[in-house]
Amino acid sequence: MQVGEATRLHGVLSATRMAGYLQQCGGDFVAALRLHCWNTEISEAFYGPLQYLEVAMRSVMTERLSAHLGRGDWWDDPGANLTYVAQNKIADAARQVTRAGLSASPDRVVEELSFGFWVSLLGSGNNYDQHLWRPALYRAFPGWRGRRRDLHQKLDYLRVLRNKIAHHAPIHHRHLTVDHDRVLECLAYIDVGLAQMVERHSRVVGVLSRRP
Repeated sequence: MQVGEATRLHGVLSATRMAGYLQQCGGDFVAALRLHCWNTEISEAFYGPLQYLEVAMRSVMTERLSAHLGRGDWWDDPGANLTYVAQNKIADAARQVTRAGLSASPDRVVEELSFGFWVSLLGSGNNYDQHLWRPALYRAFPGWRGRRRDLHQKLDYLRVLRNKIAHHAPIHHRHLTVDHDRVLECLAYIDVGLAQMVERHSRVVGVLSRRP
């Protein structure tokens, strides 16, 4: 690619957005554009493993909470003792479903809840340890042998990565090999076989080897 075309595309993509890439590449417009393209490619590669982690977490946590509280809409049971913020997120999810012309069944509401919602159920600063973790949620992570807050910290780290990818933010500066290892590690806490399958099909290692 010629410098003139690369410079023009910087403007199309937004000079503000490309400024960080340009700085990283010492003012070289062509190299900065190549890095931007690679950032898109590595973000796409991470999408699959992160998707499996989110879907698996949502599935096993829902299963354990429903069994513990004896109902599919476990969040409406007083025993869940959810925070005001969590209750609002569930209400928003239900509204999203009904706006689509569907009934807000528990399964549909669950599918609308974000990865951040599920991660927050493992967090501190609430009563979830007594009401949710000890009686139910620890069983969703049979491979985990540590403290709840340490598991939350690992998953919250990946939540930040997922959100950056979802908002098309740069991730090229992160320790992406460590990020990939952590996704597989957290998957293994849920199910070792699932983690192995995701590792076999993950494109992350190959894309990392082609970093410009």
